Amino acid sequence: MRIAAVGDVHGDEHRDKVASDLDRLGPVDLFLLAGDLTDRNDREAYGRVLETIRSRLDAPMYAVFGNNEYEDSLPEYIERFSDRYGVRFLRDEAVTFETQRGSGRIVGSTGSLDRPTWWQRKNLPHMEDTYRRRIALLDTLLAGTDLRILLTHYPPTYVTMGDEKDAWRPELGCRALEPVLLRRRPNLVIHGHIHKGIPEADLRPKFDRLDDFGDHATPLRVYNVAYPVRRSIATFDL
Repeated sequence: MRIAAVGDVHGDEHRDKVASDLDRLGPVDLFLLAGDLTDRNDREAYGRVLETIRSRLDAPMYAVFGNNEYEDSLPEYIERFSDRYGVRFLRDEAVTFETQRGSGRIVGSTGSLDRPTWWQRKNLPHMEDTYRRRIALLDTLLAGTDLRILLTHYPPTYVTMGDEKDAWRPELGCRALEPVLLRRRPNLVIHGHIHKGIPEADLRPKFDRLDDFGDHATPLRVYNVAYPVRRSIATFDL
């Protein structure tokens, strides 16, 4: 099964480059969007990105929202673009997919932060509780032994953060999800958001718990598909 994924297109900033990448991409079984397809909640630019993709691709398409798709506008995004472009938006939920090459589940979420950003603390005081509940929910959704893909905007780990400053990392991603990943072991972990990060890295157990010496002590690969990092659409074979 061939899967393509991209995030952080940021509207017209990278749209032309994404179009060129799509013209060279070839057939894929799934296309995954890791949030921030637009910038500062520009819904028109979001639609232009989807049009660019869908005019070149007929594969099933699944998307999560990023921080540039503002929370109070998400119902509008779904109403305007879901049916028009054949994209399934995932908001803290799992969906089963079937392709000619295989089937499985996609668990999709904006993701969590270890510490809400300054703006969120000022304007969205509920986000700390939302992020805490989301960790427990993703743990439940990822349970199972079937083929599972985790798709988030915020990284569910720090290992792909690259040159991002240590002091800022709690407001960029979620280390608290790392034990969940190592225990549930999804087959593919994809995120965006981190522009100064690295394309991929291994999440390794810390060996400070007895469980770390068990079956899930093997490193787990995590992939950052933010366009500013990869400068291309990422592809994966499962």
